[in-house]
Amino acid sequence: MERQQIVACKLKKQGGGWYEIAKTGSWRGHTAGEFELSQKDLNQIVFNFQNGNIDIVVDYEHQTLHGSEAPAAGWIKELKVEGDSLLAKIEWTKKAKEQIKNKEYRYLSPTLIKNAKDPKSGNPIGWYLHSVALTNSPFFQELPPIAAKNQQKGEQVSKEKLEELQEQIKKQQQTIDALTKENKELKEIAAKQKIKEAIAAKKLHKEQEAWALNYALTDAKGFEEFLKNAKPVVEVPQNNQFAASNKPNDLDVVKLALGE
Repeated sequence: MERQQIVACKLKKQGGGWYEIAKTGSWRGHTAGEFELSQKDLNQIVFNFQNGNIDIVVDYEHQTLHGSEAPAAGWIKELKVEGDSLLAKIEWTKKAKEQIKNKEYRYLSPTLIKNAKDPKSGNPIGWYLHSVALTNSPFFQELPPIAAKNQQKGEQVSKEKLEELQEQIKKQQQTIDALTKENKELKEIAAKQKIKEAIAAKKLHKEQEAWALNYALTDAKGFEEFLKNAKPVVEVPQNNQFAASNKPNDLDVVKLALGE
């Protein structure tokens, strides 16, 4: 079978385990010869995969092609075409996850078979995806490595988390503000009641009400101490008894002395 090893894709994760593994285009410098991939070819690859009965292996450095021991790094569970890209949903092994995380491997390299034949019927089926490899030697070098993509994705996640945290802080602050306002109102109600009682007990003049409220709200402890030590207020009589006692008597003393 004629095989085209297209090392042309970074580990470009699309979300939900989907990775870009091939694109449409033409290549002239491959050791196996020139080749092109159209969107029709990508659709053919997806169709052949869906008609198969096995998952496609993701190996290391195309070891599956060499007949040597070829442990799996992951398994392709689904394929689909989006725009000019072929995407694979990959289920990674634990080891491969760590290697990708540690940047030990940074690219995906698909092995495509052109003019493949159905293994059972022998009928031609067009382009077929044989396997995909983790590699650090990509044929197609125009895409950035996964490290840059991961960093960008990580920043995006951090931004989303930050926005979520800011929203939580905002809600918490709104709750705090509401409780603070309620507490202030309760304190004012309690202070007014104490002032009312103090006026009734004659420890405050009615004219002192505004002053006492400000005192109670700014220094509750000091106000409590003030009320504790306050003496009952002595009311000044409205009538001037002294003035009344000095008022001339209606009787004329002179007249009395003269016997008038």
